[in-house]
Amino acid sequence: MNEEQKKQVAIFRFGVISDFVSPTRLHWGERARLLGEKCARQWQIPFSNRTRLSPATIRSWLRAYEKGGQRLESLYPHSRNDRGEARALDQETTLALLGLRRQMPTAPVKTLIRTAQQRGVVDGEQHLAQSTVWRLLKREGLMQRTEQAAVDRRRFEAALPNDLWQSDVMHGPAVSVEGKNRKAYLIAFIDDMSRLICHAQFYLSENLNAYLAALRQALLTRGLPRKLYVDNGPAFRSFHLHQITASLGIALIHAKPYQPQGKGKIERFFRTVRSDFLPAMRAQSLNDLNLALDGWIRDV
Repeated sequence: MNEEQKKQVAIFRFGVISDFVSPTRLHWGERARLLGEKCARQWQIPFSNRTRLSPATIRSWLRAYEKGGQRLESLYPHSRNDRGEARALDQETTLALLGLRRQMPTAPVKTLIRTAQQRGVVDGEQHLAQSTVWRLLKREGLMQRTEQAAVDRRRFEAALPNDLWQSDVMHGPAVSVEGKNRKAYLIAFIDDMSRLICHAQFYLSENLNAYLAALRQALLTRGLPRKLYVDNGPAFRSFHLHQITASLGIALIHAKPYQPQGKGKIERFFRTVRSDFLPAMRAQSLNDLNLALDGWIRDV
C-alpha cells in the first residue's frame, strides 16, 4: 500500500472515531450508544471488501490516535507481523465460548472473554482477541442485532463554542468584473452554539479553491472547531478537504440528503442576508460587496 492509499485509509478511520475525540468526556451510555451505531451500520471501507466494523477495531483506532498524539499518521495501516499465521480459535475454545455465550447472551465480548478465563473455561494464559471472538459470535448468530437508533439531533447541537461549525454556500448577486457581470457566491461559517459568524465572504466561484480560502480565513479568525457540518456539494466531498480537516483534527460531517434541519442555523443566516442585506445593496464590485457585508455583520 503506497503513501496516498495509507492516507485515504487514515482519513476514513478518523471519520469513524471523530465522534469520540472530544475535549469534553462522553458519558459511558453515550459512548456505548455511538459505538453500537457505528458497528451496526455499513461502511465503504477503502481497499477492503468488508462493510462492517467491530467494537474492538474502532477502539484500537481510537487508542492509536490518542497514543500517537492525535496525528493523522497514527491511523495509517501497518503490516501485520503475524500475517499468514493461523489466528483461528481451536475447536475446544470455540465450543466453550459458544456455551458461555448462551449463558450470557447480552454480555459485551470483553466481559465474555474475561469471564471465560476467570471460570477456567479457556486457558487463562491464552490471548483471545476481541475481534476474533466477535466474528465467531457474529457468524453463529449470537450477537444481538443493534436496533437502528433514530438520529439523535442533540449530536448536532453544540455545548461549547467551537464545538461545531455549520457551513454552506449561497448564490449571491452579480458584480462587475473587468466590465462583465459575474455571479458572486457567499461562503459562510457559523458557530452552532453562539451563532457567531466565524467568517462570511463573497467569492466569484463556489469551487474547492474558493471554499478552502474561506475556511482558512475562518480558522485564522476563530481557531479550530471540533466538527464542521457541511452540505453534499462537490467541494465538500473532495478528498483534499477531507485530508485537510482530518490533519487538523476536525471531524467533517455531511448533511443527509433531503434533511435540511441540520443546517438550520446557516440557512437562517442566509435568509437574513437575502431579506435585510441584499435589497439595500448597491455595490458594483466584489470588493465593495464584501466591505459592505463586513460592516453589516458587525452592526447586526
